[in-house]
Amino acid sequence: MPKLNITPPDLRRILCFVAEAIGKEEAYLNSLDGAIGDGDHGITMRVGFEAVKAKVGALDASVTIDGVLTESGAAFMGATGGAIGVLLGRMLMSAGAALQGCKEIGTSELRVLLNSMETAVASAGKAKPGDKTILDAVHAANQAVATTAEADQSLPNMLSRASLAAGTAAQNTAGMRARVGRASRLGDRVLGHPDPGAVSFSIIMRAMAQWLEEN
Repeated sequence: MPKLNITPPDLRRILCFVAEAIGKEEAYLNSLDGAIGDGDHGITMRVGFEAVKAKVGALDASVTIDGVLTESGAAFMGATGGAIGVLLGRMLMSAGAALQGCKEIGTSELRVLLNSMETAVASAGKAKPGDKTILDAVHAANQAVATTAEADQSLPNMLSRASLAAGTAAQNTAGMRARVGRASRLGDRVLGHPDPGAVSFSIIMRAMAQWLEEN
């Protein structure tokens, strides 16, 4: 199987594709947030990724992988408020710092990217897996690529595994009580409702995997 890597122009296209995917799920994400929060999570995600789309579209053609990620994180954080703006912004910027100097994203870079994202969100959100946050989906995706069997270590396979793991983990948060953030004050009222941030991350991973499969 030929090795398929993500180049800087690819990454810009992927982030635009993610923005479109998030936009399509805005109402769904708002409904999830309405059960345990303010009901505006979908709006925030759409606004953030619209800013990312505009930013990557305006970047110079010579921009590097780390530049795309760092500028995207800054754009998302600058356009949004609340915890998710900080978390996703820092995740993208942390991934950029971790991949400084990389010309493409291959399997080893994907591992670095997801590991740096997990570290960033755990630090910024003061959370751990099982706390019913976006970290649950990020951790699952990170573990999926870290434990991929050698025979399956192509970038499309690893992204597909990460996407499936994130999706399963996001849905599994419905059975958890929130231990951090405002939702932690709701007790058992959050049971039966997936965490909106975890679902959003699963949508991001699904869009990335879909783009790579189609292109």
